Amino acid sequence: MKIIENVDLSKYSYMKIGGTGRYLIEIEKDLEIKEAHDFAKEKDLPIVFLGSGSNTIFSDDNHKKVFIKFKTSDIIKTYESDNFINLKVSAGLDWDRFVDWAASNSYSGIECLSLIPGTVGASPIQNIGAYGQEAKNSILNVQVYEFETGKFYEIANSECDFSYRDSIFKKNIGKFAIVNVGFSLSKKEPKMPTYKDLSLYFLAQQTKDPSLKKIRQAVIEIRRQKLPDWQKEPNCGSFFKNPIIDNELAKEMMEKYPSLPQYNAGAGKTKISGGWLIEKAGFKGKSFDGIKVHNKSALVLINSKNGSFKKLEKAIKIITDGVKNKFDIDLEIEPNLIK
Repeated sequence: MKIIENVDLSKYSYMKIGGTGRYLIEIEKDLEIKEAHDFAKEKDLPIVFLGSGSNTIFSDDNHKKVFIKFKTSDIIKTYESDNFINLKVSAGLDWDRFVDWAASNSYSGIECLSLIPGTVGASPIQNIGAYGQEAKNSILNVQVYEFETGKFYEIANSECDFSYRDSIFKKNIGKFAIVNVGFSLSKKEPKMPTYKDLSLYFLAQQTKDPSLKKIRQAVIEIRRQKLPDWQKEPNCGSFFKNPIIDNELAKEMMEKYPSLPQYNAGAGKTKISGGWLIEKAGFKGKSFDGIKVHNKSALVLINSKNGSFKKLEKAIKIITDGVKNKFDIDLEIEPNLIK
């Protein structure tokens, strides 16, 4: 366990915004989370977890907190049959490294989640998803450390309360530390992706039975065309969620706005394009004092020039108020804002 004092938090956010953190603890072994917890109790300071920084933005203040970052990176096989393999994967492992490992070993189920930034430990919190796949469909269980009891235990998939970009972990920030995530991946040949962008990609390539590696590469190419590189244009990916509304309201909106993209969200619900709403409200490509709406994907906000947390909050309000006034739809943000 390594303790670092007075850290520049902007270095731990893809948005490159943030003040100073009092302590940062790097954990290299699972059991060290108990030591880190004891340290925070001794200092009487709250705990905040850091992943890769892809989904976290810090205020410009001096944060009197203990920030914890898992540096663990193990992939352990726990069971294997002719058709599937079960794994225990460390929370600190880079998510895309895990996807690459799985595709390289011909294990399917997460290949469409390629190039999603973040760590394995963050994947169940957001229930990350893309191109027709969601993490919840491959997660078996989540091993956690519960701060209140000081105990380690597993939470089964059925108890994680997974939904669109949500989970029991997101609803209870600060209750658990995610230590490992259990996955079950298929050893069968992958099916042709049905998501529109991927289908069109392989149609253009005249590929009928793409391998896992080809599917992964297709996702990477498509994502790179649509989303800016955070190292060149600081951003946290999709900043706003695609709203999920009742089918009845979706029907009304489709009659009024025929070009509005809609997707079945199950159980009488429809997912509509937040990017389309932002664009039609007039914000695509607009700048707000250093915070810019991406000119290709309106869901993305970029720290284009000396952006600060206060400037970001102002831009968020302008955009969400504009969408609300035009469409009477409430936009929700995806990143965690740490104040």
